[in-house]
Amino acid sequence: MAIDVKVDEAVFAAVVHHNQPDKVAKRIMKLLEELSDGRSKTDDIGSFIETILDAIETDNYEELE
Repeated sequence: MAIDVKVDEAVFAAVVHHNQPDKVAKRIMKLLEELSDGRSKTDDIGSFIETILDAIETDNYEELE
């Protein structure tokens, strides 16, 4: 099942709004596409989340440690 274009636009808009790199949106969309097509199982979500979190940039990363 293909992801609606509006979902893709919303994900990219949210990423831009939060000053994140495009790779964050691309990784989120890859996860959504694979889940909707049945190519990935819910067991694979953890690895996708890790790659998404690795792509997120934050100015206050030292505060989070």
